[in-house]
Amino acid sequence: MKYRTIGTDPRHRREVSVLALGAMLFGSLTDEQTSFAVLDRYVEAGGNFIDTSDNYAFWTDGSQGGHSEELLGRWRRSRGIGDEVVIATKLGARPLAPGTSYTDNAEGLSAKVIRESAEHSRERLGVQKLDLLYAHIDDHTVPLQETVEEFAALVAEGTVVPLAGASSVAQLEENLAAVDLELSAEQRARLDAAH
Repeated sequence: MKYRTIGTDPRHRREVSVLALGAMLFGSLTDEQTSFAVLDRYVEAGGNFIDTSDNYAFWTDGSQGGHSEELLGRWRRSRGIGDEVVIATKLGARPLAPGTSYTDNAEGLSAKVIRESAEHSRERLGVQKLDLLYAHIDDHTVPLQETVEEFAALVAEGTVVPLAGASSVAQLEENLAAVDLELSAEQRARLDAAH
C-alpha cells in the first residue's frame, strides 16, 4: 500500500493510504457482515483512510441517512480501532425530513447545522474528534463566512482535527477569500502539482 501525507502541522498531519475506501452503502445495501469483512480486509491490506457522510445512504430507504457512520462506529468498537484508521465524513447534504432529498431539502451549512451535525457524526462514529470533516454541498443561502467560521470553531474546540478540505482548488480559494485569506504562491503551486 502506498501512503500520502495529509495536513501540514506536524502535530496533526497523518499518513493515509492513497487508496481510500468508500463506505457509502455500508449499513444499508451492503449488510453488516459483508461491510465488516470488506473493512477488515481493507485494513489487513494496509488501508487506513475511509470516506463516509452523515447522509449515506438516505436514498435506499427514504430515511435521513446515518447508516454508514453508524456501521463504521460499530465496526470500530468491535475491532478496537482507534486513531490508526482515518475517517473522513461530510455534512450539509442530509435531508431535513425522511422521504426528501438533499436536492430539495438539505440541512445546509449554517453554523447551527454544522455544530449539530458534527456532534451527531461523532456520536455515530464513536469518536471524540472527527479526523476530516468536509462540507458535502455548497449552500448559497448561508453566508460563506458563517460556514467557514463554524468549521474553524470546531477545530479550535478540538472536536475536528485541523486538516483543511475542499472539493476543488477553486472552492478552497473561494472559502479562503470569504474570510480574507488567500493561498500563497507556494501553496498554489503545490496544489496545482497535486492535481
